[in-house]
Amino acid sequence: MASYTAEKSITLRPNTAHKGAGTKRGVAVEVHCFETSRHVEEAWNARTVDIAYAGLPAATLAGIDPSDEDVRLSAGDSAEAHYLVLNMRSPDKALGRAETRRALASLIDRGRLAGEVFEHTVTPLYSLVPQGVVGHSTAFFDRYPEADAAYAAGRLRSAGITTPVRIKLGHQNGIAWWGPAMSSATATHRPRSTTPSGTPSGSPIAERPCSGSGRSGTRSRRTLP
Repeated sequence: MASYTAEKSITLRPNTAHKGAGTKRGVAVEVHCFETSRHVEEAWNARTVDIAYAGLPAATLAGIDPSDEDVRLSAGDSAEAHYLVLNMRSPDKALGRAETRRALASLIDRGRLAGEVFEHTVTPLYSLVPQGVVGHSTAFFDRYPEADAAYAAGRLRSAGITTPVRIKLGHQNGIAWWGPAMSSATATHRPRSTTPSGTPSGSPIAERPCSGSGRSGTRSRRTLP
């Protein structure tokens, strides 16, 4: 690590003292951190970065045309998951009753969220444990195979819970669109002499051309509860 500025940038350079099995020397890499997906996309569109890692909005990733001669697109699985967490100790105690939580769970249309909101850049998650991880199951699908408002209403009535049930929902902005979601890192290769040979499975990475090579984008398949 040649230099580091907290929450802004890191400069990485090949270790000249390394004596491992690898014989090829890498190139210097500048990693820049952005606060929002919007800033990542602006840098990508302005071609000031070569690789965008975890930050491009879903619509942008979905808009990458795999048939474009200047694009290389691949899709991989990821253990990253988004969860809806319920506060059972909220002041009004609306979610303290199991039937309320079950009714809420039965209203979540995971397939529609994955397809229409996240532009098919994620896959529905039907377990607290993502696919590919030991312990994964389809418990949510087995109990709630599809969003069912009638089922939710029935659960509330059977428990004697009057409607409407009022809850406060807090959420992040920018996971699917622009906004201050999770921090995003963008790496810029200097000089532009080589193209990365591969990308981690499941990481949403988009790459700019390096020395005559084609631009590529990797679409992440994240999971959604």
